[in-house]
Amino acid sequence: CSMGEEVRRIEASKQAKKLQEASRSTNLTGEQIFVRSCNTCHPGGKQGMGPGLADLNEHFKDDNLLKKLIRSGKGMMPAQSPDTINDEELQNLVDYLRKLSTTLSEAKK
Repeated sequence: CSMGEEVRRIEASKQAKKLQEASRSTNLTGEQIFVRSCNTCHPGGKQGMGPGLADLNEHFKDDNLLKKLIRSGKGMMPAQSPDTINDEELQNLVDYLRKLSTTLSEAKK
């Protein structure tokens, strides 16, 4: 029956879409996201093509401001949409950036 085949095709399509969505986001740690998305321009959190991150905590006292910057991008820095990093990963990245900034700031002293 062609109706049964159509139902199977629709279900297979739905399953493929779920797998595709799951593969986009893997709940990476902040460090993994930093290495994948940020380290090229901010090597180890230091100045490279982008600014150093030692003063990040001073410039972005509020997590929401930092998240907004990451989501929207700025200048050469590309935006990180929810398709690229989900909200949990964004929080992981912010937490990692906070720790990295503290470490770099203390090393400057």
